[in-house]
Amino acid sequence: MTIEVGRVAMAKLSDIEIGTRVRQEMGSINELELSMKESGLIQPLAVMETAEATEPDHKKYYLLAGERRIIVLRKNGVEVVPIRIYPPDISDLEMKTIEMAENFYRKDMEYWEYDNIVREMHGLRQQIHGVKPPGPGDTGWGAQDTANVIGADSKATVTTAIKRAEARETFPELFEKCKTQHDATKVLRKMDEAVIKHAIAQKLEADGATGDLKRLADAFVLKDFFEGVKKVPDGIMHLVEIDPPYGIDLAKAKKRDGESIYSVDDYNEIDIDSYQMFMAGTLKECYRVMSDHSWLLCWFAPEPWFDVIYRELREAGFETTRMCGIWTKPSGQTKRPEIHLANAYEMFFYAWKGRPAMNKAGRSNVFDYSPVPPPQKTHPTERPIELMRDIYETFCFPGSRILIPFLGSGSGLMAAHGLGMSATGFEMTKAYRDSFLVKVHGMKM
Repeated sequence: MTIEVGRVAMAKLSDIEIGTRVRQEMGSINELELSMKESGLIQPLAVMETAEATEPDHKKYYLLAGERRIIVLRKNGVEVVPIRIYPPDISDLEMKTIEMAENFYRKDMEYWEYDNIVREMHGLRQQIHGVKPPGPGDTGWGAQDTANVIGADSKATVTTAIKRAEARETFPELFEKCKTQHDATKVLRKMDEAVIKHAIAQKLEADGATGDLKRLADAFVLKDFFEGVKKVPDGIMHLVEIDPPYGIDLAKAKKRDGESIYSVDDYNEIDIDSYQMFMAGTLKECYRVMSDHSWLLCWFAPEPWFDVIYRELREAGFETTRMCGIWTKPSGQTKRPEIHLANAYEMFFYAWKGRPAMNKAGRSNVFDYSPVPPPQKTHPTERPIELMRDIYETFCFPGSRILIPFLGSGSGLMAAHGLGMSATGFEMTKAYRDSFLVKVHGMKM
């Protein structure tokens, strides 16, 4: 493969025609102007010679690359400039690739513009040279060839850029908040994971899950709690574990903490103004389905809901204590390190109906466990199974029936199953159930 460099000459700007360009965002023309005033026109404009001529030996040219520079040059009254001339017989595909290739070494583009150009350049090169077949060989054009042209680290950079461009074209609304390639890649990864998990979950159910997998799949009920609980008989549950939405606008909190907004897109938050009524209704239904001597665990955000949840537990008929259960973690977080200590724990009220007995009498109220690593989370507030096993075993005996109104990741179902207890719960987001089925299948439970 030979490299076409073109011949260099001088030409009038008025003889250069600008057609439809690849670049859509011009960036800061003022910054480019300042740079050119300091350093001059370092690189000639790339043009193609045309057959048109207004007088003998007066050539006309079609611009291949350098539109931003032409804008600055015309603004400053420059009439004659250096050009790199390509022959008039180059193909439309070659013209396009010259423009795109140069743009990789010019002003930084928007991430999506970069992706679009990579995608189009790769496609054009494959039209010119053919698609490179699998295996060794020098024929055709592959992702590594495009990577070599644009100076990318690897062919993976090219394939990822192409996938981002294709996904953005198909689902533009998912990428509206993306500012960088990193943001867009997170969205792409989430889409890939969701599609894969959905496909696996469908296959598991289509093949007819059996044994433990079937029992756990049936226990994960895709339904709103307030609808599903209507079919639960009165007085049959020995423990209810409520991990409700926290009413703290989790999406914004996670974004401020530096966690991608896209990790909480499926999370069903409750409006702050409706939160107390929501919790009152939840506790009322839970009290109804609990047996005469049973336990209720309720996770909550101490700021601002400690007193509210405490009062609503009492209003619903429960007895409880302000000395909550505490999950401690190895490290903490704070949004205001200059005035706030880093928070390294979460709290839950434990309340009782009647006079139940605790399985681990006298156990301390502190449960010390590391959180689920972020890359392994399938839900933004997912808790480790080991923690939930310890908590359930503290309050309940083997064979107990457990209700989990807001399942989330479903880790509570797996914890109860491992203890010989039967649990069931409700969740509205199918993506969480898909992730749960994949996880359960992978653990061979």
